[in-house]
Amino acid sequence: MPRKRRPRRLINRYATSRLYDVETRAYVTLDHLKDLRSAGYEVVVREVETGRFVTEDVLKPGLDA
Repeated sequence: MPRKRRPRRLINRYATSRLYDVETRAYVTLDHLKDLRSAGYEVVVREVETGRFVTEDVLKPGLDA
């Protein structure tokens, strides 16, 4: 039986380090990202200017602790 994928949330990071949730069309905080991960979402952070995925830079290991 195939594993069920977690729903994914794309977060854009701007040069000013502001985080924008594409789905809800609102700026969010790191605490909000922590809540999303706790709710079972896969959070993916993309730097708008370069298009690079910087999830690991923004969500340091241990954020959910």
